Amino acid sequence: MRRSIDSSSVLSNDDMSEYDIISDGQQSLESSIADLGLSDKAPASIYEPPPTRAAEELFGTPALTTGNIQAYVRANVSVDTTAARQSELGNRRAVRVYVDGLFDPFDVGHALQLRQAKLSFPSVQLLVGVFSDDMCAQHGVSTKTSHLERCELIRHCRWVDEVVPDGPWKLDDAFLSAMRIDYVAIGEGVSINPAYDKERVKGYDLVKSLRKAIPTRRTVGLTRPIPSPVPLPSPVIPSAPSPPKIEEKGSPLSPNGSGTIRRVPPPRVERNEFRNGQSPFEEPLVDLFD
Repeated sequence: MRRSIDSSSVLSNDDMSEYDIISDGQQSLESSIADLGLSDKAPASIYEPPPTRAAEELFGTPALTTGNIQAYVRANVSVDTTAARQSELGNRRAVRVYVDGLFDPFDVGHALQLRQAKLSFPSVQLLVGVFSDDMCAQHGVSTKTSHLERCELIRHCRWVDEVVPDGPWKLDDAFLSAMRIDYVAIGEGVSINPAYDKERVKGYDLVKSLRKAIPTRRTVGLTRPIPSPVPLPSPVIPSAPSPPKIEEKGSPLSPNGSGTIRRVPPPRVERNEFRNGQSPFEEPLVDLFD
């Protein structure tokens, strides 16, 4: 005899062949699990607070609606691939879109790019790769925020479904296949941006050649951090050499035997302060031949 339970029993370890899953109407086990949010299909829409008018005017990209973003993707990419068309029909798992970066620091421009990537198709599973500290150091890029902190920042972004903490510096076909990535979201102007490493750009060129790249529009008006000035060492000004000391005759300075300078007292000069030049303690001279 077959028993009937509600959909909360789906998570039990019982043999599912003994049960009929009761849901809204006659649905299969797969659709019932999807109702519980356990499938690989991403939600069709995500609630976000509306942007302010000031943000729309200054940054531009917050004003893009879901329809604007998807129309831009269709206009710039051949969307007749299996992944995109089946996603639109709802007959397949969510389209897996990948974005990578340093995210140091994670700013408004990054968040708005992830928003565009997430809304690029009706159903998207967004994966974000974060470069490790060691990888950045290997390519001569210094980081101010640790790799762990950067991954946590990405994880708490509302648009992200999965964080890839060991994202490769250069994308290749093997990584795209292993991660089942359908598209890579690439910001406008990356290929000509001198700030991007040439190896990374080569990976993006490969993605474009595979017809797996989707564009995201650039956010303008961002406040860029001003690098702290590097303190310069104080210049060392050589002191002027002391003029040689010339010992004059009668000078109070004269060298002693040890090479040091000792002070020689000046010669005593007797002053005669008595009347007629005669001391009162001297007897007067008497002329005996007078």
